Amino acid sequence: MDTSLLVAAGASFLAGLLGYIIARLWIKPVARYIATRRKLDRELVRYQAAMATAGGPENRNAPSKKGDTLRKARKHAMDLVSCYGSDIPYWYRLLLDSRSESPDKASGLLANLSRIRDTETVKTRIDSARKAIRRQ
Repeated sequence: MDTSLLVAAGASFLAGLLGYIIARLWIKPVARYIATRRKLDRELVRYQAAMATAGGPENRNAPSKKGDTLRKARKHAMDLVSCYGSDIPYWYRLLLDSRSESPDKASGLLANLSRIRDTETVKTRIDSARKAIRRQ
């Protein structure tokens, strides 16, 4: 068999293997983190809009849409913390730290948001959470 054919086959195998590793261990986790961050931001914007139309958190007869939106936002925040803590590569976590992006802080701000009765406080916490994930 021709040695140049073996070298080409070996090189293409190594290139494919390297591409698979990069895609599986770097690109997919970073893309998942970014998609989850966008979902969280979208749910926070929806929650603010639902609060504005429902008359704030003190309105007990508000539709359950507001509660569902907040539940989804919390779920996305926990997914984001999970991605940040275990899935994304270390170099990307360093990049996020240099940008002062903190999903842990955002998740903490959303933890007991449904218990707060003051509309301005809720708005401030949501704005702070969006700033913590750098989406504002």
